[in-house]
Amino acid sequence: MGRIQKTSGSLLIMFVCIFGMAGTATAQNRVFLLTPDEAARLQLGPQDQMPEQILRGTVGPRILVQQPSVRYTSDGSVIETTPSTRFIIVFEPNGAPVDMNSLEIKAKKGILSMSLTPRLKPFVQGTSLVADGINVPEGRFMIQIEILDTAGARAVETYRLEVRRLGS
Repeated sequence: MGRIQKTSGSLLIMFVCIFGMAGTATAQNRVFLLTPDEAARLQLGPQDQMPEQILRGTVGPRILVQQPSVRYTSDGSVIETTPSTRFIIVFEPNGAPVDMNSLEIKAKKGILSMSLTPRLKPFVQGTSLVADGINVPEGRFMIQIEILDTAGARAVETYRLEVRRLGS
């Protein structure tokens, strides 16, 4: 009898561990680009403008946002997406090789700035960032992407990220 209780107790512990880990894995797969509190602080209002774009050729890597698509307007580069999205950003060399360790992605509003790099760095694959299932609160945000090449040449791109539910 003692052996049966021991075995069933071991099975119960194993069962709890397996299902407990499955729940953790699911939670880990959900990446929040901004928490609701962070989004409230960094959300752009109607009066907030994008910074003036400096028109100059860059000698640093090219930053190519492939998904979601980018719309170029007189008001700047705009990425429109839904709250659950996929980001594919490719960094192409423009002279020297790309230094992916220098990648910095920030959400900005006025003098406020918050690094999103630690949340997105795990999705770096070679010279690309491929991130599925990224959750972003609804609203308008300014996102800045900066990267260097191995020679130290820098590229900086700023985007207005507009997040809306489908149909709104």
